[in-house]
Amino acid sequence: MIKRNKIVVTGGSGRFAQSLKKIKSKYNFIYPSKNKLDITNINLIVRFLKKVKPKSVLHLAGLSRPMMDHEKKINKSINLNIIGTSNLVNACSKLKIKL
Repeated sequence: MIKRNKIVVTGGSGRFAQSLKKIKSKYNFIYPSKNKLDITNINLIVRFLKKVKPKSVLHLAGLSRPMMDHEKKINKSINLNIIGTSNLVNACSKLKIKL
């Protein structure tokens, strides 16, 4: 059995991740749901990453377009796009995981 490098992909239900899922790869991509990997909670991120032990994290989660959504849901935009990204960076740095 060949051991493939694990890569956790945030935002697995988003447009880009859906396209990524269709591509064959030598890597083992893991697409956790928002419930399993809530990027707004650093403790949950650390716990999940310690359990899964990925080689890397590909961060695709966040509120994207249309930009009008950011204005209507400013708190959600800040929590996902700024705080969530910061949490991932800090967790990966702490656990020495490539981001």
